[in-house]
Amino acid sequence: MRKEEITAEIIWDEAATRLQRQLHKTTYEQWFQNILPVNLDGDVIVLGVSDDFFADWLKDNFDDVLSDALASIDNIDYAYKFEYGHTPKKQFNAKAASREPATTSAKSVKEKTPETGNKRPVNCLSRHTFENFVVGEENRYAYTAAKTAAENAGLYNPLYIYGGTGIGKTHLLQAVAHESLEKNQKTRIKYTTCEEFLNSYVDSLRSKKHADFRSSVRDVDILLVDDVHMLANKTQLQEEFFNTFNTLYNQNKQIILTSDKQPCEIAGLEDRLVSRFESGVTTEINHPGFETRLAILKMMQEEHLVKLDDDVLQFIAVNISSSVRRLKGALLRLVAFASAMSVSDISVEKAETLLRKLLEEENASKTISLESIQRAVAEHFDIRVNDILSSKRPKNIAEPRMVAMFLCRKLTAFSYPEIGTAFGKNHATVMNACKKVPELCSKSENMRRSVSLLERQLHN
Repeated sequence: MRKEEITAEIIWDEAATRLQRQLHKTTYEQWFQNILPVNLDGDVIVLGVSDDFFADWLKDNFDDVLSDALASIDNIDYAYKFEYGHTPKKQFNAKAASREPATTSAKSVKEKTPETGNKRPVNCLSRHTFENFVVGEENRYAYTAAKTAAENAGLYNPLYIYGGTGIGKTHLLQAVAHESLEKNQKTRIKYTTCEEFLNSYVDSLRSKKHADFRSSVRDVDILLVDDVHMLANKTQLQEEFFNTFNTLYNQNKQIILTSDKQPCEIAGLEDRLVSRFESGVTTEINHPGFETRLAILKMMQEEHLVKLDDDVLQFIAVNISSSVRRLKGALLRLVAFASAMSVSDISVEKAETLLRKLLEEENASKTISLESIQRAVAEHFDIRVNDILSSKRPKNIAEPRMVAMFLCRKLTAFSYPEIGTAFGKNHATVMNACKKVPELCSKSENMRRSVSLLERQLHN
């Protein structure tokens, strides 16, 4: 077969057939059956999956298996990469699937994905709906307010939802998009994170297409912005956001914002934006209680072939309370083990063993704050916390700052952007620090001892 005749479907059809022969039936159905062949980019096949968590799990646990399955197909060793936001197919049987004609193009494959059929914003996950949101006392008001905003745009304007990481703010925001489009498919919706808003804004200035950028965020009926606390200390971006907010507000267009803090608690946010954000409805999402966490686990379990006993679900719900994201991670880890090992059930004792690292991280994240890490590092290196948070770059400040960022990432559940915000930096700076500190430790015994001592002190 000529190379130009090979499509993503043909490659994945062959790879899936190999995977079915190699893997246990349950393992294949759980992890590979719903992968979608999206596109072919040279010798790289783009595989569609539901989200980044699913993709990361496949990379961590089945990278060799996937690479072997894609090797030597028509004498080419194909690499792979994942694309998020694809709703799984109900069924994909590699042996029974008929191959598309050679003329099938990448464009036609893309048009067949559920993303277009559902008419949803491309960056909103299909599972983030109101139906899939477990309501408890901790989030009932936020859920009701979001649903009201979706059904009666402009009634709560703006709607500002705040709370900790991984407890459902993004889910509610994207649920508004789905609900609004379900009600009226002509509704113009823009969902973006604050970081994406910044990147698009900067790109528009660089490419001299600022009018296009403004049109993309202002010619809409509903604007949904995640993590607006990242506007802090960005003067020019705040000016742009302020004008966008006013344009939409004056047209009675719905604005919904999320953050990890109340508007008045965001250091570096201009007073006029604080005033605008507080002018509508502000509601908090708290960490889910035991009953809500257990209900979330039971709902999540319905998506998987392997079912865990109630006592195991209760064990997870009791011991993991920091975020819904971490709950999902624990459940997925046990389900993956059960399907891969063809185990019919998992005991509480086995679950505790399999989740030991996650449980250790959970305990650490409960007791260590970003502020406590900053204070401990400043004290150890005999500098001020303000020095760590400043833009000063001499070695005696820059290295402690990197150590503080490294420990924040290692000892807490906060993401790179969230840690960056706490230091007044971007996520790339934090990622660089996390790469540099181990290198410094390998070159300097004093640095290695300092980092080790700080870690023990913070744990204690």
